[in-house]
Amino acid sequence: MASFRLGMIGCGTVGSGVLEILHRRRDALKRLLGRGIEVARIAVRDPDRPRHQVYGFVDPDVFTGNVARVIEDDSIELLVEVAGGVDAPRDWMVEALRRGKDVVTANKATLAFHGEEIFQVARECGRSVYYEASVAAAIPIIEMLQNGLVANQVTRVLAILNGTCNYILTRMELDGVDYGVALRQAQEKGFAEADPTLDVSGEDAAHKLALLARIFTHSYVPVDRIFTEGIQRISREDMAFAEDLRYRIKLLAIAKLSEEGAWDLRVHPAMIARDSILAQVQEEYNAAYVKGDAAGPMLIYGNGAGSFPTASSVVADIVRAVKGDRPVNGEEPQESVQLVPIENVSLRNYIRTIVLDVPGVLGRITSHFGMRGISIASIRQPEAKVGQPVPVVLVTHKAPDKVVTDSLCELERVGLLLEPPTRIRIEE
Repeated sequence: MASFRLGMIGCGTVGSGVLEILHRRRDALKRLLGRGIEVARIAVRDPDRPRHQVYGFVDPDVFTGNVARVIEDDSIELLVEVAGGVDAPRDWMVEALRRGKDVVTANKATLAFHGEEIFQVARECGRSVYYEASVAAAIPIIEMLQNGLVANQVTRVLAILNGTCNYILTRMELDGVDYGVALRQAQEKGFAEADPTLDVSGEDAAHKLALLARIFTHSYVPVDRIFTEGIQRISREDMAFAEDLRYRIKLLAIAKLSEEGAWDLRVHPAMIARDSILAQVQEEYNAAYVKGDAAGPMLIYGNGAGSFPTASSVVADIVRAVKGDRPVNGEEPQESVQLVPIENVSLRNYIRTIVLDVPGVLGRITSHFGMRGISIASIRQPEAKVGQPVPVVLVTHKAPDKVVTDSLCELERVGLLLEPPTRIRIEE
């Protein structure tokens, strides 16, 4: 059979990895598929820039600076988008689908913001969008949810979906360093961008959770409806207190189905028990704890970032496309999904305040929370000289999130605190 011709947009870290894997595995893939895979055209920003790392895998003549040469080539059956961005990739994918091409993408941001339009165009044109690499790199979480757990109603997902944040938090805990130092270490190792905002703010994990939620809720979930909070205010003091309390701090993407059929979706730093499975996931690794009503609980774990882990999932999707395996993302989503506002979620909380060590201050703080119906489970206050700043750490029993948030705002206004409090939700 004639080779399967694909076109790529982008040839950076991930794109280079895709080309190397396709070259390295070309004979095995040909045996599996009964035909070869040919990378016919690659659109890049600067086609004249030398790319010696990939010239052994593709001919230099395949590079072009014109995206239209990839999308409008009718001999190309599949578009592989690994360029990044948000709006331009939306245009490329939509046009490719309308021209009869399937699409493979690693772009979670484009799908999070434009996914419904892209999937709608795919349905109208009888084409498919494959996006395994957009969430957790090498971990086949999308395949697992779409196919492996199709007999289940997923009822819970707790996941570490951002390797940058997990690396930073790991270094803060193990090395005893502040957030800024750990961030610089992540940047030096290539785990964090020069501008790390998308990762450390929690937005990247929220994009990924929105894509996963679309599968298990069978509905479109706007990313702006997912409560999102980043790790920027976590300190080494919080790490030390977490260890004393037998917790670890992780940035979690959380989805829980209530008995009433509403979904609690959120992304934020969370304290989890040190002996829990997710607490053992360190460095840049990702993991997802998933619970189905028939299968029960399970864990999937692996590399969440990097050239080859991400390229591994891209190539897996290319193989699915060549085989004609159609993902279930072609189904029409339900009209809406009922979401639980973060204000209504009841959780335990870790609260760290900085106060002057003067008589009565601890009593005033505990009374402040008690008068608002927030029960204190434990208090920790290191010894300090009278009149000097001292941290006071409180762990609450479960309370509605809005009640805790409002109480902390009021506590700041009354002037008892020397700096804004740090609040970390505790996930049981």
